[in-house]
Amino acid sequence: LPDFASQSLVDWFEARGGAAVPSEEASREAVLYPDTATNYVDVDRGKAAVRALEALDVHVRVPDLPGSGRPPLSQGMVETAKAKAEDVYAGLARHVDTGRDVVVIEPSDLGMFRREYEKFLPEASHERLADASYDVMEYLFGLLENGGDPAGLRAPAAGTGPVASGTRVAYHPHCQARTIGVGEHATAVMERLGYDVRTSDTECCGMAGSFGYKHDYYELSIDVGEPIREQFGDTDRTVVAAGTSCTEQIDALLGDAPMHPVQLVAPRE
Repeated sequence: LPDFASQSLVDWFEARGGAAVPSEEASREAVLYPDTATNYVDVDRGKAAVRALEALDVHVRVPDLPGSGRPPLSQGMVETAKAKAEDVYAGLARHVDTGRDVVVIEPSDLGMFRREYEKFLPEASHERLADASYDVMEYLFGLLENGGDPAGLRAPAAGTGPVASGTRVAYHPHCQARTIGVGEHATAVMERLGYDVRTSDTECCGMAGSFGYKHDYYELSIDVGEPIREQFGDTDRTVVAAGTSCTEQIDALLGDAPMHPVQLVAPRE
């Protein structure tokens, strides 16, 4: 099972003193949603998201918020998921009311905001949150399209020969990102910065949340993800993947955990 980080993303952000870009100097204001996996396990991708947003002059907030309800919903615990949805909306509503964008790292949670919350929240509340919420790579893409300076993000390292060192990337989009139409934004951002991106054509990694952790389904889970090993197992490309499930599964398939695309493009600490 994944190890807990020694410091949560919310605590790290508070300890650093909050936002590095003052609101009066910012091009946008955004709330980075601290999903459960990012906040407690994959904290480095959360830190990278903060750095990437700030590199494009975004005033970032990381409030302490509950989980989206995706795990209980995936197990049929509908009332628990509904309660989570109501709590998340209560925590984000004041930010949406003041015009702040909601940036989400974990595609499964963005899928909840844009789709499943329609079943749990009043129509107007769901639409307001869905319209204000963005995948982190979708958001970076929008900032760049609207005049953001890409110089603050990390381009490939210079090299020699026909293919510069560090430019070659193998990218597996999350299935939820494909479903809600945000999987291609990561490719667009990486290519804009100069990366040579090869995208996996495998629809699902096979992990599917907790599915791949269960003894009875483990072999099936690995079989579903086997095409990823066939595509990327012998590659010399840097493997990146969005989503905790994909990260865990590709680590099992390839023996090395991929980074999130935002970790590839964020400036170094």
